[in-house]
Amino acid sequence: MNLAVLGINFKTAPLELREQFSLTPARVPDAVRHVAGAIPQSQALMLSTCNRTELYVGAKDLELKKDSLLAALSDSTGVRLNTDAADHFYIHRDIAAVEHLMAVSSSLESMVVGETEILGQVKQAYALATEAQPDAKQLHPLFQSAIRTAKRVHTETDICKGRVSVSSIAVEFAKKVFDNLSAKTVMIIGAGETGELTLKSLVEKGVKKVFVLNRSVDKAKAIAEEHGGEAVAFDLLDDHLQHADIVISCTGAPHCVVHADAVRKAMAARHNRPILLIDIAVPRDIEESVDDIDNAYLYHIDDLQKIAEENLGKRKGAVEEAWAIVREEAAEFAAVDSGIGLLMRELDEKAREIKEAELTKAFRKEKLADLSEESQEEIRLLVHRVMNKTLAGPRAVLNDAARNGRWKQYAQVARKLFRLEEEATNDDQ
Repeated sequence: MNLAVLGINFKTAPLELREQFSLTPARVPDAVRHVAGAIPQSQALMLSTCNRTELYVGAKDLELKKDSLLAALSDSTGVRLNTDAADHFYIHRDIAAVEHLMAVSSSLESMVVGETEILGQVKQAYALATEAQPDAKQLHPLFQSAIRTAKRVHTETDICKGRVSVSSIAVEFAKKVFDNLSAKTVMIIGAGETGELTLKSLVEKGVKKVFVLNRSVDKAKAIAEEHGGEAVAFDLLDDHLQHADIVISCTGAPHCVVHADAVRKAMAARHNRPILLIDIAVPRDIEESVDDIDNAYLYHIDDLQKIAEENLGKRKGAVEEAWAIVREEAAEFAAVDSGIGLLMRELDEKAREIKEAELTKAFRKEKLADLSEESQEEIRLLVHRVMNKTLAGPRAVLNDAARNGRWKQYAQVARKLFRLEEEATNDDQ
């Protein structure tokens, strides 16, 4: 399969650009259909999270160029791209794209390495792409393999050990600012998975008073009651800001929900006591000018990266083990998908046929005809070992070619060297 991934993430692009390309799940199917329609004989998948937007495209024969993928992404999202913005996008092709997807699914490319939310987001992106293109099957084996790889990483390494989610990092950040969280009142805006994980982490850190706000009051109540918080109607957000020492916002809203004017009024009511606001949503929930207000300290998701890097250092060994699994799985997928696996089987079959033909002729000769069955078996094993050792070098080179995306050239040469091409041609006649 001809595969490419085009994307931006927290390593390559500022938050301002990432939020322009951030898509809600409701918008993804239309964007996917648009891209697939713009690129002939292709299947597309869009992965959009708080830290990345990536477009995966599989096509049969068409060369997938960065410019054409950028144009398709721009048209599908309605965002016009200039040259400077385009420079923030990366592109990976073939085996590099396979390895990248497996690393993303396994959280190795996440801001918080080891977080498990990304696997759920990959599964959701896969489901949305399938919904948008029910007859397209090109990307199915790839994403099934990526999901299986992530599960291996989670179960076979300690990469997920400890506090490894954006929400838990946000709580750690708050703890660095306020030593005693138990004495602080916290407002959680957004009752999705991230909001619930944040609330759980806060309670574990000793927080006693928490407000939970969400568009769905019932959802806010369910989460608040489970963790000892208090649900508040979303339209009362501005009124309750004055009571919050810490605000953590993580909604899926396409616009700001906390405005500078509301924070100014809250600060006046608080007699200018400090307030910490952590915005872990993309697009951002909290108006940027809030940071200009005295004693209001605003941090967004990219500010959490330093703590995430500190935590990553504690899991260095697990990360190396995880990368080994990803590379192993990517090489195996490439070998099967590229046709290297089929070529290997053809080589083995040809070697077996030659071995059997030569042994049959040899044992018919007068000098060997009277050999015992044990002696004949010894000769068979010897020939088998010689053939295997002779083919070990070519197999290793072909596997390496599959990993590095050069399998087509190597496969063509191998077929000529071992005369597999001749046999295939003769069989077709």
